[in-house]
Amino acid sequence: MKNLITSLVLVFFCPYLLLAQQNVNVSGVISDEFGMPMPGATVIEVGTVNGVSTDFDGNFTIEVAEGAQLEFSYVGYEPQTLLANIESPIKISLQPANELEEVVVVAYGAQSKQSIVGSVAVISESDIQSQPATTITQAIQGSVPGINVVNTGGVPGTNPTIRIRGVGSINASAAPLIIVDGAPFNGNLNSIAQEQVASISVLKDASSTALYGSRGANGVIIVTTKSGKKASPTQISLSTVYGNSSMATPMHDLLGIDDYTSFFWEAYRNNELYENKLSPDAAAAAASSNLVSALGYNPYEVAEPLDNQGNLTGNAAWNTDWKGAILNASAYKKQHGLSVSGGSEKTTFYLGTNYLKEQGQVKTTYFERFATRLNVDTEINDYIQSGLNISYSTSKQNAPNQSGTSYSNSVQWIYTIPSYYPLYKRNSDGTLFNDSSGSPILDYGNNNSQIVNGVRPALSNENGLGAITNNEILKSRTYISMNGYLKINLLPQLNFKSNIFYERASLDDFRYTHNKYGAASSVQGRVSQDRDFFTTLNAIQTLNYSNSFGANSITADAIFESYRLEQNLLEAQGTGYLPNVKVLNGSTIPEGVGGAINEERILSAISRLSYNYDNTYFAEVSFRRDGSTKFSADTRWGNFYSFGGSWILSNESFIENIEWIDYLKFKFSYGELGNNRDIGFFPYLQVFDTGYNQLDKTGVISSEFVDPNLTWEKTALRNIGTEFTLFEGKLEGSIEYYSKESIDLIYDKPLALSTGNESIKTNIGAIKNYGLEFSFNSLVLKQNDLSVDLGINFSFDRNEISDLTQDEFISGTKKWKVGKSLFEFFLRESAGVDPDDGYQMWYKDVETNEGVKTGERITTKEYSEATRYYMNKSSLPTMVGGFNANVSYKNFDLSALINFSFGSYVYDRVYASLMSGFESPGRNGHPDLVRRWQTPGDQTDVPLFLNGQNDFNSTSSRFLFKNNYIRVRGLNIGYTFEENWMEKYQIKGLRLYLQGDNLFTYQSHKGIDPEQALSGLTNYRSHQMKTFSLGINLQL
Repeated sequence: MKNLITSLVLVFFCPYLLLAQQNVNVSGVISDEFGMPMPGATVIEVGTVNGVSTDFDGNFTIEVAEGAQLEFSYVGYEPQTLLANIESPIKISLQPANELEEVVVVAYGAQSKQSIVGSVAVISESDIQSQPATTITQAIQGSVPGINVVNTGGVPGTNPTIRIRGVGSINASAAPLIIVDGAPFNGNLNSIAQEQVASISVLKDASSTALYGSRGANGVIIVTTKSGKKASPTQISLSTVYGNSSMATPMHDLLGIDDYTSFFWEAYRNNELYENKLSPDAAAAAASSNLVSALGYNPYEVAEPLDNQGNLTGNAAWNTDWKGAILNASAYKKQHGLSVSGGSEKTTFYLGTNYLKEQGQVKTTYFERFATRLNVDTEINDYIQSGLNISYSTSKQNAPNQSGTSYSNSVQWIYTIPSYYPLYKRNSDGTLFNDSSGSPILDYGNNNSQIVNGVRPALSNENGLGAITNNEILKSRTYISMNGYLKINLLPQLNFKSNIFYERASLDDFRYTHNKYGAASSVQGRVSQDRDFFTTLNAIQTLNYSNSFGANSITADAIFESYRLEQNLLEAQGTGYLPNVKVLNGSTIPEGVGGAINEERILSAISRLSYNYDNTYFAEVSFRRDGSTKFSADTRWGNFYSFGGSWILSNESFIENIEWIDYLKFKFSYGELGNNRDIGFFPYLQVFDTGYNQLDKTGVISSEFVDPNLTWEKTALRNIGTEFTLFEGKLEGSIEYYSKESIDLIYDKPLALSTGNESIKTNIGAIKNYGLEFSFNSLVLKQNDLSVDLGINFSFDRNEISDLTQDEFISGTKKWKVGKSLFEFFLRESAGVDPDDGYQMWYKDVETNEGVKTGERITTKEYSEATRYYMNKSSLPTMVGGFNANVSYKNFDLSALINFSFGSYVYDRVYASLMSGFESPGRNGHPDLVRRWQTPGDQTDVPLFLNGQNDFNSTSSRFLFKNNYIRVRGLNIGYTFEENWMEKYQIKGLRLYLQGDNLFTYQSHKGIDPEQALSGLTNYRSHQMKTFSLGINLQL
């Protein structure tokens, strides 16, 4: 502790002590192996914390003590040390360090890049900084092959869906394990500020994830936060960003009020004409006279807005723009960061804090976060090191409902209620109905005392704008973590390290529904509140041995880990509120209260052995034994292992003379891992629920059937790949083939209803994922002041069911069957529109009297008779990937990140609802309806309008579309100011930049955000935002 305090004091006071010595000014220039200037290179006076960084032209000036030694360094280059020379400028040419010795963070430690036998992708600090973003997941998407990130629309602060190398489970979690600074992370990823992250490692195969055993089957993402550097001056970094956002992709077009009114008249007439068999004149007259009563409202100044020929006879008093009323045309984003870092010869520190606030697509939507982090590492003496990492973040998110079919879903409201209906309440004659102060009142469509302009036939007792302004859905999160370690070097080749990680997270989910307006008005308002606490304690003890014997090197790890997670859940709900009262104790009618305390524990014994011969042949084996409280004593212990190897061919004599091959490596790995995540806490126990009371007698009820032999899901992973660098470093890349099969999947097996239960949770079925991954990077050009670096990565992924306990069964729009994908659509197939009568048709199989299919197909107009078929179209993309570019010219720099997805299909339920053909009154329509069938002989794909029960827009291949897209995820253009200008103001670095996020999206199917759920079903989700930002980075 004394050394720690002394070191921290030196960090802050050494610069002042240096002023008392006899100092001289030393200047010079630092360039790379090509003679190009190196901006940002570090010049340190050896033995002190006195240092500077080079400007954009590689120039530096530093004041040092006479006779001082100077160390010149740059990330990825070998450092040099020279005696300070005041007689002439110093010229330094740094040479690249051996890239293969670059240290990569892996499971429970770090390894050199060349020694890794598994599949590990790294996103470096420079990659992260080149695309400033709000969350770390934005840095992952499109940067790593084999990883699929699906964002959650226009709700900032919400975790995306992440899948690594396909989907390996049905009921249990298929998400990767998140590790932050060596410990499992159970919080919201959005609580981590991207600017505080030093690197992200994505572990994809068994060799790299096996040490995480029962939690690593779906891949692992390791986030390493920033730390200070030894013997470096204290550096203060400031950053600020202001941005403006709008929808990245347009929504579906909607009918205007006149078209809607005319089309509904036609639908009403058709129903009278074709279904009720009235004459054409009588049907038209009925449509004209009954239109207002059917729709409930009349925006026109005449009693019958359309004559018997379907022509409008009046002008609309209103034409509501629901999009404009509910959505943010211009949302703002602001982010500010401050960090202080540095280090002495023995101690390093980093302190970072970040504030973020951004709005979403729907009005009143916002996410606000404050995150701070302190990392301190110190060498107590020659054989003991210790460190402490403390993190605190708090966030608030107001997120009105923006997905699903609830009345309060703002996006569904836009797509359901046409402009025919007013935003504000109207009198019978169409004039505004104002309150006592003369202000308009939102129209909830539930005024039963008024025949016209009183009751809305769709989504009555709600208002799209009122739902987001009068109600609240507020989520508050607080996250605290402490991660400390003590490392003791027992021998030169043997060390012991103890890590203790503590995490405490709380989530407060508060929901208020207005007492006077909307869904809870009948019960005078409702408040519901869930307050959940999550506490994690993780202890890891590691013994590491590393030694070399001539050309042989060996590394061995023995690890013991203890993990405990506790959930403490509270919930309450009440109704009967006075105006402006929004707290639970303001309820006059309590509706319910509940809570639970759950705990999970895992004990693990882990070992890893690595061997290296002459830096050419590498082998690694690992083993982990896990015991989990989620399973019974007979099944809770699981054994997981991996083995792998690699061969660096470029070190062989028969390759050394091939000039265009700089580096060539082959690698393979195999392993078996487990999965027990998100299956409940005690799924093997037959438990009872309390609270089912009869009068004054306390009652309990038995839960569902259980399988006492329930055990781990198991996944076998295979990986074969190559890594290479060619043409003197001009091209580098990797190609990998993977296969992973998950067996003993935890799923609800159907039971006979006579048992009293519908299903039992047990181990059944198997899924296989396999594919190819490619990654290429090229230094296209580097000469004079211009540098161009390009990269592309992509993967081809497949999913297949390899085992089921029954032949097949239908799951929504899919049918699961051995040999088929979980994501392949199984739908009725549209046969188009009958040109004779305009009715929708589908295909059905021809069967004999004995029910045997003949192989022939005919059309039918009865939806219930239509046959469902495999569409040979999947919601899982065939290929996903990304393209990146980094260009610099003098003081200017440009970086771009583009991600793409091809081969998937989406079933657009939103578009289907807009193509109903006015089956129900008061519901919106799409301009594509203009193509509808009108007279016999019409050739079209849109049926006739019919205001009556029909299945024209029921689920079928008619609304199944390709969902290819290319998205410019990020574009950053910056300018770094000259150092000679900054020196006047004692500034070490200043960069001004423009950032664009989601600037452009090409998509094969319009009207939706192409990043939909993996199921391939649209669900009235809000769209991601396109953001233009102006930012500044300042170093002092």
